Amino acid sequence: MTRCRTILLAIFVLLMLSACTTSHLDPPEVAGRPALVDDAGTPRLWVLTKQEEQRQVSVRGSTLNSGRFRIDTFFHFDLQAIDPETARPLWKERLLTIGDDKAQGTRPSRVIGSSAEGRLLGQDGAVVWLLLDNEPWAVGAADGKPLANGEGLEQRNPALKGLLPSESKFYGFDRGLVLTAADARPFVIRGPDLKAVPYAPTPVPVAPPELKSNGSPRIVPLRPPIGDVPARLVELDGRRIGLYSEKEARDAADDTFGDHLRYPYSIDNEGVQARRMFWNANTVATQRFDERFDRFTDFTPVDGAPGFLNGRFVKVHGTDDAVLLDQPAGVLVWHNTRIDNRGRLAVTRLDTGLKARWTTELPISETPHSPSIGYWLLPGRLLVMGAAESLDDGVTSWKTHVVTLSLADGSSATWGLQD
Repeated sequence: MTRCRTILLAIFVLLMLSACTTSHLDPPEVAGRPALVDDAGTPRLWVLTKQEEQRQVSVRGSTLNSGRFRIDTFFHFDLQAIDPETARPLWKERLLTIGDDKAQGTRPSRVIGSSAEGRLLGQDGAVVWLLLDNEPWAVGAADGKPLANGEGLEQRNPALKGLLPSESKFYGFDRGLVLTAADARPFVIRGPDLKAVPYAPTPVPVAPPELKSNGSPRIVPLRPPIGDVPARLVELDGRRIGLYSEKEARDAADDTFGDHLRYPYSIDNEGVQARRMFWNANTVATQRFDERFDRFTDFTPVDGAPGFLNGRFVKVHGTDDAVLLDQPAGVLVWHNTRIDNRGRLAVTRLDTGLKARWTTELPISETPHSPSIGYWLLPGRLLVMGAAESLDDGVTSWKTHVVTLSLADGSSATWGLQD
């Protein structure tokens, strides 16, 4: 009988505790940029998120009827890995929770951590580096489990004791965690042992100045200072093909000195509301005084080719070049379905004859106010991450989606971060 009473009392206490605390979680928000991580030869998409939680905690007095409540606020940083083949989460690791650990009584806890930020820095073999609330973290590439934070790095590196900087601007990545210590000495931490050594920056190749065919310096047009430069020119099956609006094509053809051919980013860009079509780009070899160069002469429409709203080619990362596909040969085109906030981003695969093989609409918005869109080209697959604008009761929110597309037929799988 005594044992039964003890069990019943324990159950009663657990029920009372569960009734004393309720929790509300806001939708998670992406922190920094997602990254493709190599897990022993297998790519995984890593997404770092920040999520706010509010807990209503019962603060009881001397009698059962004198209970009162307070609100405690917490911010959680979680790391998730997504399978690029299925767009499904593989694992989730909570790295850090920030809150008021001195909260007591009935007063709401102090809101600590609302301005804390996080971002992925880079991968060094089996170690991935992050910054969480201005503190460096090393986690395992296989499972995201913490290997060391700031305190752990100081224990492994006595020379850094008390010298880790407290601001994120003093951290970077160069095949390992780069940091400027509080005494202004530069260090890099590389390898599985997480040992710090003096840092010498990796030399950055400096391109030689461009010269004209006559040997004189070439004046290079400035790139647009804001935003991405769309790829609108490609060579397909021995032809130069432009994807331009009529106004953009006229500007491209005005190429007296060959700058538009040599620097396609200098061609007029009508922006997201431009309806673009395909043009054959005709060129001619020109000699002007003692300089020889090629230049555009005119653009002629490609008969029967489709047109696209805000059409532009999917680019090779880090370049202005369009991605060229094979089996069969062709290209990928980004475009929008509408000009308003109900519009969505779409992808079309075209063959070398500019015939559409498939088109897939993504659950992602592309507006001046939308979060940035990331994409990764993998064997036989395009992985895309972005957010769709949602308007509920007059309140605008963004729902993040990861979409994996088959390059063969455009079939897709989607995972919603807030689902």
